[in-house]
Amino acid sequence: MSAAFDRRDHSRRPAAAAVAAALTFALMSAPASAQSRSTAECAGIVYGQGRRAICLPEGAASFADSVVTFTAGARPSSGVWAEPHHALGEPDYTRTSAPGFLSLGCDGVLVVRFDDNALVEVDGPDLYVFEIGPAVEATDLAVSVDGTTWLEVGRIEGAQTELELKGIIDPDDVYRYVRLTNRSRTCGGRHSGADIDAIAAVGSALRVALDAAVLFEVGASTLKAEAQASITAAATLIRARGATRVLVEGHTDSDGEAAANERLSVARAESVRDALVAAGVDAGILRTRGHGERRPVAPNDTPEDKARNRRVDLLVR
Repeated sequence: MSAAFDRRDHSRRPAAAAVAAALTFALMSAPASAQSRSTAECAGIVYGQGRRAICLPEGAASFADSVVTFTAGARPSSGVWAEPHHALGEPDYTRTSAPGFLSLGCDGVLVVRFDDNALVEVDGPDLYVFEIGPAVEATDLAVSVDGTTWLEVGRIEGAQTELELKGIIDPDDVYRYVRLTNRSRTCGGRHSGADIDAIAAVGSALRVALDAAVLFEVGASTLKAEAQASITAAATLIRARGATRVLVEGHTDSDGEAAANERLSVARAESVRDALVAAGVDAGILRTRGHGERRPVAPNDTPEDKARNRRVDLLVR
C-alpha cells in the first residue's frame, strides 16, 4: 500500500460571491490543460505523491459525490471496506487497517455520480482513479451522461491510474456517471479486489443550473422580466471565466407528453441563449440543446424533485 495522499494548494479561486448570489449553480472543475500532470506549476491542488501525483485545477470539487449503486460480486470484502461511500470525495487513505477506501470485491461493480462537477474531454488525462495498492489492480471504467447508456472507456492496471478520453467520448457532451468494474485475477479476503480511495474528473466544466421557475411561466419559453437578474449574473460569470464554449441545455420534468417536453426544452434553451447574447456574451461560443425529460437530476415523484428537473443548464468551458 502507498503512503497517505497529500494535498498542496497552489491557487486561490477568484471571488464570485456577487455573481453566485443571483444563481442556483453547481461548480464543476475547470478545464484542465496538457500540463495537468505537471505538478510543479499546478494551478490548483496536487493530490498524491511521486508517480501518482496529479494536479486537479478545482481541487475538492473534482471528486465523485454520490453512490448510485454498488454490487460487491461473488467474493466481497468485509467490514468497512465493503462500504461504497468510502470511494467518494477527496482521497483520505491512511493505512490498510483503517476505513477510508472501498475494496470492490471479485467482479464488484460501483457506479458513482458527479453532483457538483462533471467529466468532459480536454487535453491530457480526463479521469483519475485513486487506487491505493502498490500496483493498480485491473479495473474497467465506463462513463454515462444519464446513468443508463454506458460507454466503455478503458482499463486501469499496473502503473496506470488515469485515462485520456480524447477520441472516445463526445467532446461536446458531459458525463456525470462513472462505473468501475473489478477485473483483477486475485481477490478475496478482507480487502477483496481493487481498493478505491477516490475518483476524480480532471477535465471538467463549470455547470450553472438556472431554475426554470425563475425564468419562465409554466409551459412557456418566453423569459419573465424577473429572469434578467439571473441572466445578467450568468453572463458576468461566463465572461469572467474567459469561456470559449458554452452549451445551453434545456430540461423538463416528466409531466405531459415527451415530444412536447422536448420542444419546450429546446425553445427554453434558445431563449436563454438569446438573452445571454443580449447581455454581452459572444454568440459564437454558445450552442443549444434540449433534452426534454430524458436527463433528470432527481426522481420525478415529488413536486420538489420535479421542480429540480425543470431547469436550464449552462456548461461553461
